[in-house]
Amino acid sequence: MTTDRFRSVRSGWQGWAAADRGFALALLGFLPLAVWWLGWFPGWLSTDSTDQWDQLMRFDISNQHPAFHTWLMWLVSRVWVNPGMVTLVQIVAMTLVLAVVARRLVELGAKPWAGSLWVFAIAALPAVGISTIALFKDVPFTIAMVWALAELLGYVARPERWPRVMPAVRLGTALALVWLLRHNGFITVVIIGLGLVWRLRRERGALVGFIGALVLSVAAVNLVLYPLIGVERASIQPATVFISDVAASLVHESENFTDAEMEYVASIAPIEVWDRLYDCADSTPLVFSPEFDKGIIVRDPAKFRELVVATYLRDTDTVLGHRWCAASYLVEPWQHGDAYFHRPPFEIPLNDYGIVRRPVSDRAFSFTFAIYKWVEAPGRMWFTWRPALAVWAVVVALALAVRRKRATGMALPALLLAAHITNVAVTTPAHDFRFAFPIYLMSLVLVGATVLRVPNSGSVDETGAEVDGLSSRG
Repeated sequence: MTTDRFRSVRSGWQGWAAADRGFALALLGFLPLAVWWLGWFPGWLSTDSTDQWDQLMRFDISNQHPAFHTWLMWLVSRVWVNPGMVTLVQIVAMTLVLAVVARRLVELGAKPWAGSLWVFAIAALPAVGISTIALFKDVPFTIAMVWALAELLGYVARPERWPRVMPAVRLGTALALVWLLRHNGFITVVIIGLGLVWRLRRERGALVGFIGALVLSVAAVNLVLYPLIGVERASIQPATVFISDVAASLVHESENFTDAEMEYVASIAPIEVWDRLYDCADSTPLVFSPEFDKGIIVRDPAKFRELVVATYLRDTDTVLGHRWCAASYLVEPWQHGDAYFHRPPFEIPLNDYGIVRRPVSDRAFSFTFAIYKWVEAPGRMWFTWRPALAVWAVVVALALAVRRKRATGMALPALLLAAHITNVAVTTPAHDFRFAFPIYLMSLVLVGATVLRVPNSGSVDETGAEVDGLSSRG
């Protein structure tokens, strides 16, 4: 009887479409993420995290951190007012979006076990497990980026999806989340959006669906939700992103500044402070110094923007050198000099809400703490944390795919990754893994998409059934 039941279950499983089996198997990726959550409950928090938690507890939401993210945290915490509820939702969302990736890998020709194993391996990486349970805006932002990439891979697997409205709506919605979950997200969206509009220019229904989902979602949040919940919009000034560029020019070529400009920068902070705290690898000590008055920039952003433009025009070489130093961690496995590479902070900052680390499972904590100590060893971080290896792996994988004529349709997925690398390179304030988290994950996904892809072996239809000879067997 047991044998008959096993045969029945096996027969039922084999009856599932290949893509469905890949999706289902990939849900096992929840397990390694859950072990980290059980061991490090409620997760990893920084001072930004506790500041956002304070905002949602008082329901006094500003846009210093993306207000949409703070509001989402507030919404999730209505179920259980604990940061652990938010991080639990994050691991569920990450599991689901990686399962969608596994589905796409199967649609591209991978066996269900291979696609799901690749996704499970990604979820099991310590950098992914630790980051996914961090109470950072970068986590849902990364999930949205990977979702957008998965939708683009769907077009690679099935080019006949291009005229359809619903895939375009899903992609537009994913990119709307990218726009809303980080202040610099719009840069990535604009770059990939232009490529998508060009690709969809002859597919009127899909084009309307894509633009409609993107524009309506962003507009609804900014024009309806924010006024409704009283978001303070003036608390963030995009011009502050370029403080470090001005600082680089001031430190290295101060003779290029006019007397009026020197007087202006000295009103923001004493020149000695600019000189002492400037660091091309980490601008946060300068920007967040008590001696640095960002309020002057926020109150009159136009004046600071004029200085930024002047700096770029006259000191282009200095600015480019600074930006290379700031973004080098994206492509260099090794660390620059004494520069610090930021990861989620070990200790939860002191806060007014009694948030401390309380492992749900001592066994899970002991197991993951041993892993944590191993990955944190200074001699291993080039391998365990820094994103450069993943970036170079996808560059090599895509180059080989082009050489072997196996890169058909991969231009837009590659453009999404390149767009975000460019975005981070021009906006990153420090060597910090959380800024590179989307790049790290998307690179690993694209490596899988190129390595596991089986060209000319058929494809999988919308329901996951095989067509044109793609085997349904795992």
